[in-house]
Amino acid sequence: MRGMRAIQMSWRERIRSRLRRNPNWVTFRRIQREGWRKALQRWRLWLQILDTPPIFTNGVDEQAPVEVHLLCCRRDYLCGIWALKSFYYLAGVRYPLVIHLQGKVSHWAVARLVSHFPMARIIPQPEANALVEGWLAERGFLRLIAARRSSPSMLKLIDFPTMSQACRLLTLDTDVLFFRYPADLLISAEKLSQLSLFQRDLASAYNLSEKRALTDLGIELAPKVNTGIMLFTRDSLDLSRCEIYLAHPDVARPSGWIEQTLHALCASEQRRVAYLPDSYLISLEPNLHWDSLIARHYAGASRPLLTSEGINMLIQTGFLEELRDRSSTSSASRETKT
Repeated sequence: MRGMRAIQMSWRERIRSRLRRNPNWVTFRRIQREGWRKALQRWRLWLQILDTPPIFTNGVDEQAPVEVHLLCCRRDYLCGIWALKSFYYLAGVRYPLVIHLQGKVSHWAVARLVSHFPMARIIPQPEANALVEGWLAERGFLRLIAARRSSPSMLKLIDFPTMSQACRLLTLDTDVLFFRYPADLLISAEKLSQLSLFQRDLASAYNLSEKRALTDLGIELAPKVNTGIMLFTRDSLDLSRCEIYLAHPDVARPSGWIEQTLHALCASEQRRVAYLPDSYLISLEPNLHWDSLIARHYAGASRPLLTSEGINMLIQTGFLEELRDRSSTSSASRETKT
């Protein structure tokens, strides 16, 4: 009987394992937990960004001072469009844009990204796998290859600098929204500072504690580094050092924090850590201080607020209409000149 139960459990585990790897099943289960009505309302809100004109960025060029990078998947590419359009519109910049696709992304999702960011470089994961893993293998970075395969967030750490042209990278997560002109971020982007600029988290969220980082690696790990919004020089992210950090079993543990841990270790060892002001908010609470808010990263348990609060606030303040009006004004101006 005990052997039969073990066989049954093994069979059930195999089925669960297969289902967890099926993106359609994962989406179905997520919607079940959220509730079908809420999921439909959320989807309708997300889709409103598609009724806005494209954002024309500069083309990717090694002469550009700053390059924007964003990683998205089939589940959150619409949020990615909201994040990017809120940034580009409110910042008023044309920094080159690179969008990295994680996993299988449908042709129509890619077509939407191309339509809304015509000048962006869009990199499917199979293309990135061939280029990046070949680059890592040539240098013997086998731990980085293994970590990249087991933790999707590692594409942010490895692919962004490896596949960039500009000397400085400004990276955004898909659960970030901008509400005002990001002066601090843009001033830092245009300066020649070698500091790495991060959001300040609510607490340190790393694969190992600050005490273990000091005792085991000899690194005084800066606290509360969050990589939702990040600005750093391409050369400052030393992947050879990251390969060494990954020899520590805690650092190498597959988790949602592995990429953030490695960024924090690398910048801390070089003493380059700097933080954005609190107006680039991370919080688990509904925001009550809109007058001082520049951007918000709806991370972790605050993710539902991205839709119920953040996107709703942008819509209420006329963000979508402003995007359309700006496009109409630009078109009229071009017609007048011709």
